Amino acid sequence: MGRKFTLNHKFTKSFSSNYTKQIDSNLDDFRYQKWDIIKQMNPGLVKVISEKLTNTFSPDFLKWLKPTITYNPTYNWNLNIIDTLATANVKSSNSFKTKIGLSLQDLVELVYTPENKGKSSKSRGRGRGRSSSSNKGKKSFNVKNPALRFILGGVHSLVSKLNKISATYTYTTSHDYNNISSNLSTSYLYRLGLQKSPVNKGGAVLFDDNIIADNNLVGSSSSSYGNDLNVSSSVNLTRSIITSLDFKYSNSLSIPSTASRTENESFSFYPLGTRGDEGIPITNWSVNWSGIEKWWFLDKLFKSITLSHGFKGEQSMSSKDENNDGHITDDELQNEQYSFNYSPIIGITTKTKGRSPITFKVNYNLNQTIKKIDESTERDHGSQINSSISFRKSGGLTIPIFFFRDFYIPNDTDFSLNFNWDSSLKLMTSTVVDDLADFNEQTNNTSWSLKPNISYSFTRWVDGNFYFVYGISENKTTGKNEEKDFGFNVKIKIQG
Repeated sequence: MGRKFTLNHKFTKSFSSNYTKQIDSNLDDFRYQKWDIIKQMNPGLVKVISEKLTNTFSPDFLKWLKPTITYNPTYNWNLNIIDTLATANVKSSNSFKTKIGLSLQDLVELVYTPENKGKSSKSRGRGRGRSSSSNKGKKSFNVKNPALRFILGGVHSLVSKLNKISATYTYTTSHDYNNISSNLSTSYLYRLGLQKSPVNKGGAVLFDDNIIADNNLVGSSSSSYGNDLNVSSSVNLTRSIITSLDFKYSNSLSIPSTASRTENESFSFYPLGTRGDEGIPITNWSVNWSGIEKWWFLDKLFKSITLSHGFKGEQSMSSKDENNDGHITDDELQNEQYSFNYSPIIGITTKTKGRSPITFKVNYNLNQTIKKIDESTERDHGSQINSSISFRKSGGLTIPIFFFRDFYIPNDTDFSLNFNWDSSLKLMTSTVVDDLADFNEQTNNTSWSLKPNISYSFTRWVDGNFYFVYGISENKTTGKNEEKDFGFNVKIKIQG
């Protein structure tokens, strides 16, 4: 039997709360006496209890900040029955999340209104009564000092190129207890994620020593904590150049009762040096440049030309505290990893003019991963080139039929040519070195492939394609291999 209770309440316009409770029971004892469930009002043997609370606060009076705060605790209780012994597992987890969308332009406009914006709003106000009525009653302040307006005008022009700065911070916790007494009443603070232990101080004993001694059931517990921060924005350098920025940071701590505590940390980073640890924390970025076809004579040949570039780097560390004393030192650092990925380091997408435009795409990617454990270092280098040329020829065939309307058969053909190149290199050293020449080359792989493909459709009933693949791969251990392959397929639809 499942019982579910749900309560949704909106305290204010910006604050709401939702509560859900689910209870699942076993009714085996009433298999032949089902009416006793109603007579005795007995839900049977409770096996699972789950609770979830969702709280959201989104104040609307801060237009320039737009904050949103959520707090979502969850609670789970599960019954364990081993022979004639009953124990329980409980888990409490919660997530506290804050999110803001900072608009520097709206912040400046709290005290400064540009001249052109004020005029446009007045003209709209005369034409539409709704706009004027909506602005009525709103308090506004506009600086009148000429010198101060000149300064704020420059600031407003600068921040108008910067889109909203989005920032999200999330804090999560989780506390698990296994094989505790099934009769234990957990506290409300534990269910709400505000307390680590399911009982208050001076309360019942969590683990029954008699159970452990007689049945070899070992009670255990674990706790985990996590922090995540993400800040992102974009800058319109010009109408055609858009740059996106992104910085991430996260760490997690796990504290089990039967093993060592571990900690993981990662953040945006640009690795430098042979071991990567000489780099600096930096934001990830991407750049998209469109409208290049408007330069010189390019507009006569191309319909669109776009350049792209992107970077993402990260440093991650893993530590383990063997003594569980709560203090992790550099000697207990398990491994460090540094990575970056230019995806792409340069990318070009073009499309020509004409009835059958030709689309050309090429991306050059570069990536690197550095793993550092004690004095040993492992470096993985990779680079790829992906390119394609494609165009479509649309047409058809008209068959004249005497005394009837001419019969038209559509016939479309797509041509494409794909070229891919891939190179990977692995370097290793067991000691700290200052030059890449001192690394030992473990693997060195290079491969490229060329694949022309022709796809066609003959009416809506017949379609297919023909392809050919030629490629060469070269490996340090296996040598050089050549690949040749071709094939075709035809699909005929039959409908009746």
